[in-house]
Order: sequence, then structure tokens, then C-alpha cells
Amino acid sequence: MARATPGKKRKAGNGHNGTTTRRESMALRRTQTEQTGEADSMPPARTMSPADQRRPVKGRLIIIGGHEDKESERLILRQVTNCARGGRVVVCTVASDVPGELWEVYEHAFRDLGCSDVVHLDIERRADLLLDPPLQLLDGADVFFFTGGGQLKITTRFAGTRLCAAVEEFYRRGGTVAGTSAGAAVMADTMLVSGTSRESHKIGETLQMAPGLGFIRDVIIDQHFAERGRIGRLLGAVAQNPRFIGLGIDEDTAVVVEREEHLTVIGSGAVYVADAEDVTYTNVAEEERERTLSLFNVRLHVLSQGDNYDLRTRRPSHEFAKAVEKKIARTEERHHQGEAHA
Repeated sequence: MARATPGKKRKAGNGHNGTTTRRESMALRRTQTEQTGEADSMPPARTMSPADQRRPVKGRLIIIGGHEDKESERLILRQVTNCARGGRVVVCTVASDVPGELWEVYEHAFRDLGCSDVVHLDIERRADLLLDPPLQLLDGADVFFFTGGGQLKITTRFAGTRLCAAVEEFYRRGGTVAGTSAGAAVMADTMLVSGTSRESHKIGETLQMAPGLGFIRDVIIDQHFAERGRIGRLLGAVAQNPRFIGLGIDEDTAVVVEREEHLTVIGSGAVYVADAEDVTYTNVAEEERERTLSLFNVRLHVLSQGDNYDLRTRRPSHEFAKAVEKKIARTEERHHQGEAHA
């Protein structure tokens, strides 16, 4: 709620002196604005509330916008492999209609990148997972990877089971959970399931949202973002839920989220961050359904490889793209040296 700060009353200036005073004041404000640095032009850092505190997370999320490179530089999958540290990678194809085909693709990719322990988890029916949850798959695992497909298949077959709880505990204790396409959307506590793409959002258009797996809070994730023209529906989603950060992730692009505190972008595309927390007006609840969405004072950041975003203060920062590639290469080199000495 906006709050006015009381002050002493002043008489309004009249005539030439009042006009001069106003002009001088306006000129001073313009000068101050022109001299303001980049850091000062940002909104004030977001104050953390007690509700922002919850059980600490030690793990990492790798949230991929889909269609990541599997044959050339494979930067994103190399990052996933580096997180395995020589341990097990569990590939979960529950979202897919062709789980066998996807398993072959990812098994080949991860083994070719140096992972010797790659296992497959396919869930055809929730009842099978309830009767005999394969908790042993997490023994010695470093990465749990969700493939693409349909995100509702992941939540309806996997969410709320003992294995899901075990994966969340694995993540909180330091494991890496990665997901691409549908596997990216389910990472949030609220996931965007469907909505119209490639046009401005209309108030009456249905945005189907559903509970996700909740590995990251207060975020809505949309994938295949620029390729499918989804800016309108992401803005529609944050207009309805202003406390959420909207993350639109392009194909062959990922965000690496550390400890649920900050993220770094890797890959060839962009990540669009829509922050509606300080929105001053939207017509989403006031106009006829066929009206186009209005949204005032929404912040939109466009991040590319090397850029960072602090999820607590909602501020972006920059690092050169080449630095990210060098870090991944150095990590790979350390792994190879460790294997050679083993």
C-alpha cells in the first residue's frame, strides 16, 4: 500500500518568482536524472519478508527452454554432465509419448559426454509408482533429469509420491534437478500449462495454470519462448499473479539456479524476465473479456549467456558470455584429470 510522508506546508509561489522557482526545480531534476548511474536507475532492492524464508536449499536447478543442442557444442548438456561429478544421471521420460526414443537420445548424449552411469525412469501409470517406488535409482545419483513432453503427465503421475518427495530431498541436500521443455515448466510451484501464443494477451483468454513440483517458488516458467511468440501470455500470467516472476526461456537456452537464490543464463538464446511486483495498474479484472491487456510499470529484463539475476532482490547483473564457456571447460578438465588419477 502506498504511504505518504507528512511534511511542512508551503505556500505556492506566484508570479515571476514562482515560475522561476518551478523552472529551476525542473532543471535540477533533469540534471540529476541525466547524471544518475546505472545502479541508481534501478528500483530499490526488494526487502525480504519472513514469508521468503523456508528450509535452505543446497542444490541446483537447470531449467532448459527445450530443443537444447545435442550434437554440436552441447553447452547445456555439458553443464548437466559437469554437475554429475562422475555420479549417476537419472533420465525420467514420464512426460513423453515416446519414452524409449527419448531415452536412447539422452543416454547416448550423456555417455558420449563422459557419464558412465546413466539410468532410465519411465512411469506409465501412477499406480505402479505408488506400489513399488524405485527409490534405489537415487543411490549415488548427482543429477535427476526430466525430458520434454506434457507437463501434466509429470504432475499427475509423479507429484505427491514417495519418489517425488525423495527427489525434492535429494535437491535440497545438494543434488541437481534438470528439466527441458515440459520438464522445465514443472519446476515451479505454479506452472503455465497452455495459453494463446504469437499475439497480445486478451483479458478473456484462458491461461491454464496448475500446481507444479515446487522446486522453485514465486516463479512462472514458459519455454520455447521466442520461437513460439509467448511474450503476451507470460505478461498475462504475471498480470494475474503480480508477486510471481515470469521467466520466458528460449530454445537451446537454460537458467542455472543456485540454492534458489540467483540464476545464470547459458545457451544460444535469451531469457526474458517479467517482474510485475511494482505494477501500478492493470485492467485484467475491470474490462470486458475481449479487451487487450493493459499493464503499467512492469519491468522486463532480457538476459543472454553470462547474465545473472538475483531472485531475492530481483536485480540483474552481467558477466561476459565467454567466461561461462571457460568455466564449463575448466570443470570438464578437472573431471578428466580426476578420472585419469583414479
